[in-house]
Amino acid sequence: MSLTGKPALTTAAAVTNDGFWPELAIADLLNNYRIPSEYADGVITTGLTLALIQVNLQLTKVKAKLVLDGYATLAAYTTTHPEALGGKQVLAELYKHAVYSRAKAGLLMQFASVNRRPQAENQAKEGDDMESHWLDESQAVIAEFYRRFLPAEVMPSKANTLAVLI
Repeated sequence: MSLTGKPALTTAAAVTNDGFWPELAIADLLNNYRIPSEYADGVITTGLTLALIQVNLQLTKVKAKLVLDGYATLAAYTTTHPEALGGKQVLAELYKHAVYSRAKAGLLMQFASVNRRPQAENQAKEGDDMESHWLDESQAVIAEFYRRFLPAEVMPSKANTLAVLI
């Protein structure tokens, strides 16, 4: 068993990516983003996979630019343009944060809908704010990738924007 209460096999599982972006570990999502251990394995894997797809779709132009520049993977880029903090490559960590944040946003909403204890009612009331926070975290990272690699492209840094017409 891991510290999350999930069997080690579950937490050790990786979600395979498209070959360009780094693979993601379910254990990182569970441990670093405090995903409730009550979730079934399939719910966690599906949430992470859907978040990965959504982030990858938003970063399609960034990936195309890097491939056009001769980099087969993000790791190939960071090898020739290292930017490390704490022994970790900044761009790889930013990418993971974008995906894990988006996964957490989606999974938080599911937790409030399946858990009917009194504390879950409070979570359901606060859930929209938490979902917005984690979606904004993900979107800010996506915007940072665009700022670095496609500065002429305008990418909002907030996922939740409201426009009011007067």
